[in-house]
Amino acid sequence: MTMTPGTKLGPYEVLSPLGAGGMGEVYRARDTRLGRDVAIKVLPQHLSQHAEVRARFEREAKTISSLNHPHICVLFDVGRENDVDYLVMELIEGETLAARLAKGAMPLPEVVKLGVQIADALDRAHRAGIVHRDLKPGNVMLTKSGAKLMDFGLARATGLAPASGSGATLAALTQSPTIAQPLTAEGTIVGTFQYMSPEQLEGSEADARSDIWALGCVLYEMTTGRHAFEGKSQASLIGAIMNSQPAPVSQFAPMSPPALERLIRQCITRDADERWQSAGDVRRELEWIAGSSSQSSAPVVTPRARRASRGTAGMVAGAVIALAALVFAFGPWRSGGGANQNARLMRFVVEPPPGTDFGRPAEAALSPDETVIAFVANDSLGTQHVFVRPLASPVARRIEGTEEGRLPFWSPDGRMLAFFSKGKLRKVALDGSAPVALCDAPDPRGGAWSKDGFILFAPGNQGPIARVSANGGVATPVTKLDAARKERGHRYPQLLPDGKHFLYVAIGASDDVTTFAMPIAGGEPVAVCTSGSGALWAEPGFLLFLDAGSNANQRRLLAQRFDAKKLRANGDPELLLDPVNSNNFGYANTSAGASGTLVVQHWAPTEARLVWRDRKGALLRTAAERVVMLGSSVSPDASRLAFGGGEGDLYVVDLNTQVTSRLTFENKRVNTPVWSPDGKTIAFSRLSTARGWEIFTKAADGTGPDSVLFRQPGLFNHPVEWTPDGKWLVAVCSDTTGNYDVWRVPMDRTAKREIYQKSDGQEMAADLSRDGRWLVYTVEREGKRSVFVQSFPTPGAKYEVTVPNAVVGLWSDEGDELLVGTSENEILAVQSTLSDGFRQGATTRLLQVPPGEDVAGMARNPLRFLMRVPVDNQSGSRIEVVFNWTKLLEGARP
Repeated sequence: MTMTPGTKLGPYEVLSPLGAGGMGEVYRARDTRLGRDVAIKVLPQHLSQHAEVRARFEREAKTISSLNHPHICVLFDVGRENDVDYLVMELIEGETLAARLAKGAMPLPEVVKLGVQIADALDRAHRAGIVHRDLKPGNVMLTKSGAKLMDFGLARATGLAPASGSGATLAALTQSPTIAQPLTAEGTIVGTFQYMSPEQLEGSEADARSDIWALGCVLYEMTTGRHAFEGKSQASLIGAIMNSQPAPVSQFAPMSPPALERLIRQCITRDADERWQSAGDVRRELEWIAGSSSQSSAPVVTPRARRASRGTAGMVAGAVIALAALVFAFGPWRSGGGANQNARLMRFVVEPPPGTDFGRPAEAALSPDETVIAFVANDSLGTQHVFVRPLASPVARRIEGTEEGRLPFWSPDGRMLAFFSKGKLRKVALDGSAPVALCDAPDPRGGAWSKDGFILFAPGNQGPIARVSANGGVATPVTKLDAARKERGHRYPQLLPDGKHFLYVAIGASDDVTTFAMPIAGGEPVAVCTSGSGALWAEPGFLLFLDAGSNANQRRLLAQRFDAKKLRANGDPELLLDPVNSNNFGYANTSAGASGTLVVQHWAPTEARLVWRDRKGALLRTAAERVVMLGSSVSPDASRLAFGGGEGDLYVVDLNTQVTSRLTFENKRVNTPVWSPDGKTIAFSRLSTARGWEIFTKAADGTGPDSVLFRQPGLFNHPVEWTPDGKWLVAVCSDTTGNYDVWRVPMDRTAKREIYQKSDGQEMAADLSRDGRWLVYTVEREGKRSVFVQSFPTPGAKYEVTVPNAVVGLWSDEGDELLVGTSENEILAVQSTLSDGFRQGATTRLLQVPPGEDVAGMARNPLRFLMRVPVDNQSGSRIEVVFNWTKLLEGARP
């Protein structure tokens, strides 16, 4: 129906036509009540023929009108005049993205900027339960203030999008609301098809992930100037969407960053479950790329630019591997003579190897010649390994024999690595030889390899720095704890350039930690720096350290001048990078070379979905959509989950309503919550840098104070189980040597707390039978874990559970059944009798934990498991490499 100027639709007067399409004709009109110009879309008459369609359209249009977002075109009104249905929308001046793309590809900064805006608009709508269903360049307007999304949700609201299970046909799809002309059997396809997801083509219900597919197609077109999928007929186009992959973005846009290629690929993965699962995730990834791209070509980074990049996970150098190879072949650091003051700042990101995710921390170590990094990453079973990767290559290599390896550091000639695993300090040549054990290191905290053939290392979480021959042998203490300073342990030794002194970190009675310099031959240590982490020596004469301790939500890397001969810091610290990440006492998670190369790590809290699985692993339902947690425990009635939040403090989420409540407000890390039998109290551990992990209690409804229950001289105190009568709490605590024991802690605070079980191994992960008479716990000795059963509260005979690869035991309520978790990510059921001591019966396999998932909690009656499923296992965890990092300081100075 064509409207002539002067036509009235309710209070709106038509002024002039603006355009037309399959969804109807669009006019400029005047709102005579409010005195403003608007856009009116007159809908085709066939939409008005069914009352049900009109009613649904009006309902959903009202929901859409509630979307208040700067990058969504506002829907003001819905009306009907003389059998004419119409929409009243914000009048937007500008051109469509389709018109802009007719001129060719767009510059990368513009692609990313507009992509962030579109993704943010989608995220806002999806959170309101609205799916666009017809996202394409023709439905994006480009204005002075950025992108504006049009026709939001109207494909469904008008009844033109098929409902779930409707068995949509190709003929129905050709009636998509924004196709302005019929599809022909020959010629280039135009319209919505190029952006339609596989599930929509198959007639399935579109959801938010369908919009993410379309967004990937739009981003591809913006970057390359080409459609992601093309065909000369509708059949060939559909075949391309269903069966082929687009050409790589880099084929048409060679300077586009690999991270953008990866993002687009994951948007247009045919399996919806493998795509990005939320537009918010896409937005955050684009924001990270935006921060990366804006700084990749700049010789220095200004304070303003650095502030603008706050919250990003890292930087991308503009960045192809060929460029990195040239940098290494001809860069100024190849001479080994220190950073070149005329060289430019360069930065790029190292992604985790395929099928892995970086450890947190990744403990990256730069080789002596600054061409290779070693780091730790977890495979799909959660087993940690040491990897090495040349900086000029995208390929990382796992070092065989480094299972459970951590804290790698290099030999002076760069031909070997030392690392810690399974209670030992080990070394391994990079020629494929098997690792060699050098000495005991039950709970290590870093090491350094001297040119003089010895290694300095911290064998435990408490105690002194030790020295051992690089060929192995007996380790001897080098440092001595200072009781006057209330020191508990020395960690993370690093050799200074003279080869005669080293740095180490002292963990003491303060929330800050102090770095000392000391002669290797012995002598008095000299305090050189007090900060949030230990200080790292870096050429040409700096100490690098974090500004805040492990509880801080945001941590910054600072640099301070340091005279290595006089062992004295000079001047004020200067901001180097913000933010960076580390979560261990005193550990900076930073590596620096002699020629200006710096390696740091960035990550964001990992969001997870919580799902229930039955005892055989079958999926029951989703319990919570997006949670960031550290340690968790299901309440006795299985209705709530207590957990430590990603940024600290104790939270409880209702597993039925998904409502989350915050119980504590100390802004400190919380771990290992445990519910009392009546569900009214939660015991948990909280981190204090000065005192380590302490055990507190808190009312589960959030009332009352956080009350300290238990604190031992060791740094680690964690509750693990409450007795059924509520009188005892079982805890795992470390002593002053760093060894872990099982404690029984009476809730009567005047009663005696005492060790329940102590051995030469590390006791951990305990659980009580439902009658409270039997305790199952894990002991780790020289890297091997064993599971034992013993009577409680008085320890009697000890029984070992003979299951291969057993790592943890839990009691079930369903008969005399012990559940055993293995290192192969299996959960086994071990039949047992407890009437006359522990007797082990038949073992059956319950389930294989799916890759990437882990157990967040367990309900016992009926038995089911609450699984934590990361939303994106690799997002937000990256290693950043910076060449000529001192240029960052020059950019920060006025």
